[in-house]
Amino acid sequence: MRGWLIYRQQDADKNHLFIQWLQSEAVTINIELTLVIYEELTYGVEAGKLFVYWKEGDDPDFVIMRAIDPLLSQQLEWINIPVFNSAQVAAIANDKAKTHQLFARHGIPMMDTHFAARPHDISYPLIIKDVTGRGGEQVSKIRSKQDMPDLTDGNYILQQMAMPGKDVRVFVLGNMIIGSVLRTSESDFRANYSLGGTATLYELSTAEHALVHQIIDVIQADFIGIDFVFGRDGTLYLNEIEDIVGSRTLTSLTDINIAQLYMTYIKKQLLAKD
Repeated sequence: MRGWLIYRQQDADKNHLFIQWLQSEAVTINIELTLVIYEELTYGVEAGKLFVYWKEGDDPDFVIMRAIDPLLSQQLEWINIPVFNSAQVAAIANDKAKTHQLFARHGIPMMDTHFAARPHDISYPLIIKDVTGRGGEQVSKIRSKQDMPDLTDGNYILQQMAMPGKDVRVFVLGNMIIGSVLRTSESDFRANYSLGGTATLYELSTAEHALVHQIIDVIQADFIGIDFVFGRDGTLYLNEIEDIVGSRTLTSLTDINIAQLYMTYIKKQLLAKD
């Protein structure tokens, strides 16, 4: 069984240890997992047929997509190559507006969110987010109407301010919750670990557990992070879905072998399709 692990070059450099971890766990279950640099791929249409080409020729049996490109994910699926996560998950999870739009239809609680960059009845301070931003980047706090920047160039959402400097990430593999961490920051309204926040294990309540499973039932992903913020009353509100979820916080706080779990899950899914 042969798989491609697709990363953009910059991200591959940052995540070389996780890449090696996935590859070593793949070997133990007889999977050859090859790192493929996204910038080396070509895909499109030739002679009326869809194609994806990489320098080493033969198509893989599956792809682990760690480069954000829902179009490529869809192309791979349409030439019958399973992708983890799917193109549908990538299209939703990597667009914050689409995420809130989808889950609002299913009654998932979230902060008030406007998709047009014109505030209407959202009290200040508010949060502006680029819909494609990741890791807390391209997120700004706006304290008053006078501070509102020109947002005509780009695609943004405006969001009611949640409890600052505190959020929860839940790691999900298939329909199973792997673990949850509480991320906090004393110096920033964003609690992201990559921005200097701290992390501790977080135990979901029964109601929070049920909320996560409501979300899982809607998105039906393979390996994601589900991020929640806290309302002023301490209630969890859906913030975003991480398609290319990092596991540094979870692995630093537990002995969970997420690479082994993920590769075993993938093999099980592939064998079930045969």
